[in-house]
Amino acid sequence: MEEESTDQGNTSELIQNHPDGSELGRTEREKNLHQIVLRLERLFITGGLRMDFLTPAVLLLVLGSSVAYAESSPSWWSDELQSQTGLDLSVFLLLLSGFIIIANLFLILILFVSLRLNISMFNEHERKLFQQGMAMNNSHGYAEVRRIFDVTRRILRGRMTVLASSLLLVVLSLNPFLNEFQAAFTIIALSTILASLGLQVTAPLVSFNTLEPWGLLDTYQPAVHKTLLSDPFLDLVRAHADPLLHSRMSLHLRDISARLPSLDMITFQENLLHLLHLRAQTAIDDAEMRKRLLHYIDGETIDELFNHDELGETTWVRLLSHSAASCSPFFRLYDRMRRQQVGNTFGDVWFDVDIENLARGRTNLMAMILNRGKEPMDLILRVQTPDFRPREGIYRLTIPPSKISSKDNVDRQIEILGESTIVWQSLIPSVFGEATVSIRLEDTNGSLVNGRVLNVQSRADLTTRFRRGVGSGMIVTAIFTAMIPAISAISAILPLLS
Repeated sequence: MEEESTDQGNTSELIQNHPDGSELGRTEREKNLHQIVLRLERLFITGGLRMDFLTPAVLLLVLGSSVAYAESSPSWWSDELQSQTGLDLSVFLLLLSGFIIIANLFLILILFVSLRLNISMFNEHERKLFQQGMAMNNSHGYAEVRRIFDVTRRILRGRMTVLASSLLLVVLSLNPFLNEFQAAFTIIALSTILASLGLQVTAPLVSFNTLEPWGLLDTYQPAVHKTLLSDPFLDLVRAHADPLLHSRMSLHLRDISARLPSLDMITFQENLLHLLHLRAQTAIDDAEMRKRLLHYIDGETIDELFNHDELGETTWVRLLSHSAASCSPFFRLYDRMRRQQVGNTFGDVWFDVDIENLARGRTNLMAMILNRGKEPMDLILRVQTPDFRPREGIYRLTIPPSKISSKDNVDRQIEILGESTIVWQSLIPSVFGEATVSIRLEDTNGSLVNGRVLNVQSRADLTTRFRRGVGSGMIVTAIFTAMIPAISAISAILPLLS
């Protein structure tokens, strides 16, 4: 495989440059460390226990209780436990909050280490590509991935600063020489933690990694994409694949293509994704899919393609399912075409459009045109809407006549999709509420050939709105809480001045 052969070449180079193999050993140790850190992150932070939210919530409760019992301890503490600990309840709670803050700092440190390892692996892969004459920094989406790294680093630094400040305030509260300011320091520490939790709720970190081939998919958002899809499945998957996964799969497929010079790799990838989608829809089973792939490659190459340690069948399926979730209009169009549920046919032109049911941010619109006649047709596709940007899109298309000869149902579907002209346009909502999109298919004289008017609900994600509302409420509460010591000080000073 390409990835394996590349690794072997780089391994030989490393051993030549380092006779003791130290560089290669360091890389393996770093990979093992990355696996351990990723497990810890998923178990305690981004999944499982979600300690990144649990520990600040517990900390708020402990600090609030410390403020509440600053003047006097309850009887159950003073009668039984105070003699054993030798501490007032408020002091004990401050010590407990200090340990919780240190635990939270340790969680942030795990995230820092994870980010450092993700960036290191990304840089290592970029270096390997550069040695092979390929520059990944010119690839589609590279700047977006770097932006994700930078934003994550800034968020973690902000959280680390807030927690360190809170720990300092707690330490000052425990200082016996500053006992009269204990309540003020504790209240400020409480407001700081509350503001930090509010920011965390408003803009939570998205889990990603570069250890798994699909680790960046959920975080990465394509900035641009093709407008006319010549190979629909392949173009769609390429648009949603992050540059790291795209480059790794390209190297892997390039090795297979080098051994099979007669193989049209573009057509093969398109048909492979097509068959994987049909299998996912239970239109064909795994045996039939492999049987159809034998028309392009032999069984040994199929096993090599699907059983690869990192870029095997799981990666292909995850990439396809991610594209289906991110751009559902295309897959609905295809499924209607596959089931021959055509609602808009005029003469020799088969025309269908689809758009996201709920517009939340960038919205995908897909139009599919098939010329069933015998002559090419010059058509104009107009997308007009007062509720999205851009308000108008005009596409001048020359639709060639379709050449569909296969009698087999699956092959016929592949041919129909390949002969169709598919337009992909992204729309940005400019208003919230009921939105309208008009799609007109005209001839060169401006006469309407076919058309559709689509109604879309455009609104912010309810989960996002709720999260932002709760986070903003926490931040405002934290500001007012931090003002309490200042108001108390001013109230004490004003009588003296008068």
